[in-house]
Amino acid sequence: MSSGEPSPDRGGEPEGMELPPPRPTLLRRLALKVQQARALKGWVEEARSRSPTLDATFDTIERDSRIGGVILAGALCYRLFVFALPLSFFLISGLGLLAEALGRNADAIVNSVGLAGKVAKQVEPAATGASNWWVALTAFFVLVYVTRSLVRALAIVQSLAWTGSAASVKVSPRTLAIFGGAAAGQLALVAGVGAVRHQSAIGGIIALIVFVLALAGLWLIVSLELPHADACWTDLIPGSLFYAIGIVLVQIFNILILSRLIQSKSSTYGALGIAGALLLGLFLAGRVMVGAAVLNATLYGRRARSSRAPA
Repeated sequence: MSSGEPSPDRGGEPEGMELPPPRPTLLRRLALKVQQARALKGWVEEARSRSPTLDATFDTIERDSRIGGVILAGALCYRLFVFALPLSFFLISGLGLLAEALGRNADAIVNSVGLAGKVAKQVEPAATGASNWWVALTAFFVLVYVTRSLVRALAIVQSLAWTGSAASVKVSPRTLAIFGGAAAGQLALVAGVGAVRHQSAIGGIIALIVFVLALAGLWLIVSLELPHADACWTDLIPGSLFYAIGIVLVQIFNILILSRLIQSKSSTYGALGIAGALLLGLFLAGRVMVGAAVLNATLYGRRARSSRAPA
């Protein structure tokens, strides 16, 4: 009997033909996904028990999720944008005298201060002219006001990260002055690194290391003025280093990607494209600020729990 002829034992079906396996139902596929998720959760819990570093990482992520880290970063993004506008007007109108004293072009100074310089380039036509002194003076007072709002937002983020509440957050004039000095110091550091980077590659690497350490020191000083429970200054070092490294990565993103986005979107979408690209960079900076606070609070809480645990 040939293989193509029906077989009497198979009820008329050709020899060698197999029926396809039944497709799993939707409920069966969902049950399989649930089993896989439970297995993954068990594997993660076991890995966390073996690795303190991995456990601390997940603790930080969970704390960030509890306080709404993404939403807080969006709020800081808005405050940073409002802060950057008068700062940009002040840079354009107020640094003309500094450019004359240094014998440099004002555009060169503005371009050397990172993201603030990019914002300043967009408002430059409105900030130049015969009324530079009035623009600089007005921008200064507006800058003081919006700086207070930004510092209060940072204090709320820090309080939520450390205590889960922001009911009694207050901003003192001392905190405002220290933050203003730290912001000016960060702009000076960015400008200095940009100047050294163009001189030599080795000098640029050394300047980058110094920039990270100096930026971490500035954020450490600011963090000491913001809510941080009863932690001492050494407990705030991890978050300060996280902030410094994160801001460096944001600066690299601004140079390699954001600048091109601003150039391309300005011709395609106009002012809305420029604003969208700038807000993206500011959101990343806000995310770094929230992450620094959450990291410090998480590590401090873990150390406090381990010290209270019985030996």
